[in-house]
Amino acid sequence: MKRLFLWLWFVTGACFLVSVFFLNHILDGIYTPVQDRVFVEQVRGQVYALRSGLAGLDAGQQRERLQQWQPHYGIALTLLDSPPALAPQEQAAVKADGFIVRDQYQQVLLPIEGIGGRWLHLRLPGAVQMTTYMTIAAYLSILLLVGASLYAWVRLLWRDLEALRLHADRIGAGDLQARAQVSPRSQIRVIVEHSNRMAARVAELVQRQRDLTHAISHELRTPIARVAFGLDLMQDSDDRERRERLAQGLHGDLAELNRLVSELLAYERLEHPSEGEPMQRIEADDWLQACLADARRDAERGGVVLRVQPSALPRVDAEPRLLQLALSNLVGNALRHTHSQVEVSLVGVGGRACLRVDDDGPGIAEADREKVMRPFTRLDDSRSRDTGGFGLGLAIVSRIAVRHGGELRISRATLGGARLEMHWPLAAS
Repeated sequence: MKRLFLWLWFVTGACFLVSVFFLNHILDGIYTPVQDRVFVEQVRGQVYALRSGLAGLDAGQQRERLQQWQPHYGIALTLLDSPPALAPQEQAAVKADGFIVRDQYQQVLLPIEGIGGRWLHLRLPGAVQMTTYMTIAAYLSILLLVGASLYAWVRLLWRDLEALRLHADRIGAGDLQARAQVSPRSQIRVIVEHSNRMAARVAELVQRQRDLTHAISHELRTPIARVAFGLDLMQDSDDRERRERLAQGLHGDLAELNRLVSELLAYERLEHPSEGEPMQRIEADDWLQACLADARRDAERGGVVLRVQPSALPRVDAEPRLLQLALSNLVGNALRHTHSQVEVSLVGVGGRACLRVDDDGPGIAEADREKVMRPFTRLDDSRSRDTGGFGLGLAIVSRIAVRHGGELRISRATLGGARLEMHWPLAAS
């Protein structure tokens, strides 16, 4: 704190002294001619009266007249028998004004009856000026006052900076719930608020990572256990047909692990917006029909009617790969939980694009709609592990929606089941 205070005090004091010097220099250049003109006008009447009173008298009479006037003047009146030496500028002043001014308005010289004759010398009392010591004392007093004010400000600032430093130390030590507290009038209040928001965000990300790690380990445990159990059974079995059935089961478990890893990678990539593709203009109806080719085959194998409504939007702006991934997850989720029919449409709602998927399954209770958007979340009853999936599909769609500046909404479909809608801004016209 001392170094900061001394540096600020030094810089402030130096700037103050330099400013005073240059300001005085500038003001002298501006006001000196004006002040000269004002002084000339102020003494013009007295000069005229003195010259008129001495004109036509000889030297003795003039000195006698000056002695009579002297008690009544607050200035010294002296008669000069010969003219003073004049600079060219002073000669011009005599011709213009009839007198000259010297020594910062303390001397006035005027010819009585022509430049070559006798002159009258007036010595005025000079302006009251501060001595050098008084000037130094005044400047030192100002610097001390500025220093005291700076010290009070720096001390308050340093206290808040120290609170911010301790907050950073606690965050670095792993205390992610630490928050800095400063006065509402603090100079760094905005920085502290941003730091607290950053700490909250870091705590949220770390907690999310912990939950994700725990969920991944839980999801991997079951297929890995099945693979290990299947391998043990294959080693103990000499029946070729049984070994083939076990091998098929192992392939299924490995395929499940592969799907899990793929979904995890897709979910993780959505954490990094900078790695995404640029937004592209998509012809909505053609894109929708092309992306649902595989879903139609899955629906036919499952005996489900998949209806695709003609797009009500001519085109939308989106990342094609991510939007296709979102559509695949929404339709896949609907096919797993529907009874007999799924309906897909791309419409405009409230000035935004809406990718909508309806099914006639059991639906999602209102209390569970926020929960299913979290990774590895599956509901009981019909939406359980038996229906397949890892609970990442809707979490992926939710992140894709946020990536596009939108959101995922869940409601009750007109078919009776769940309505899943991904909303995002429409394409620019």
